[in-house]
Amino acid sequence: MAMALGVPALGCGDDSNPGGNSAGSSGTDGTAGSGSTTMVADSSSTAVASGSADGSSSESSSGEPPPIEVTAEGEVVDFTAMATPIPDAEISIYDLPGVTATADGTGQFSIAPLPADMTSIFVVQPNPDYWGAIIPVAIGSDPLQEDVQLAQIPSSFVDLQIMLLQPQMPAEPDLDAAIMIVRLLNNTAVMEGDTTIDLTPAPAPDTYYAPDSTGAPVLNQNFIQFAALPVVVFFNLPDTAPGDIAIAATHPTRECEVLFPEVPTIGQHITLVDIRCLPPA
Repeated sequence: MAMALGVPALGCGDDSNPGGNSAGSSGTDGTAGSGSTTMVADSSSTAVASGSADGSSSESSSGEPPPIEVTAEGEVVDFTAMATPIPDAEISIYDLPGVTATADGTGQFSIAPLPADMTSIFVVQPNPDYWGAIIPVAIGSDPLQEDVQLAQIPSSFVDLQIMLLQPQMPAEPDLDAAIMIVRLLNNTAVMEGDTTIDLTPAPAPDTYYAPDSTGAPVLNQNFIQFAALPVVVFFNLPDTAPGDIAIAATHPTRECEVLFPEVPTIGQHITLVDIRCLPPA
């Protein structure tokens, strides 16, 4: 599955705004928007226990306020054409059975209840036109999290990437397996050296690639060289639970962080993982 040239550098930012404009995000602080998995939700508001309809306090018997339940609202869009909404997308939350939503005809959705101040892993189901998506989102303490943007990759786009990589004889693509895309948010790091992405356990040979400095896909390359599309792609991955795959990023001059290091993989879904490599303070 080779990344085609001309695909926009979705959600990439500079060192002062490393989050760029990325999918799976909410807010207006430079960590929100289309194309990535990053989100730093607004956690500045403070929850206040409210009285019930009969005038009694909603505090628990221990005197503590009840847990805050959060509603997330946003849209589902096409990862390759961010202005294109995906109608009727089916959304759930990993490890929260029963918390589901269906996007409307314009891709808009609302999903609840979510726990506050935790990472929720959004799962968008595959359909005949799109691969499923797994996108971790940091949920803050505001009872309403708005502008959460989720993204799916078209099946036709994946088919094109397979065709482009064929001259290098990759492993036979298993379209029932999982894909992971690891992306560098602040692509200015590319000018200072390659960012290497390692998975443990290591992927099988011929099941991963990255664009070289000209944008051409290179099989078995696990380092980021192309600032316009700073990614490494792993395919034919098995189903795994969060933490089963360890993700590490290293750079010769910068400190790197995997923003959401524990994510699952699921067959016919693409897991989006963002990393950030900042210069020394």
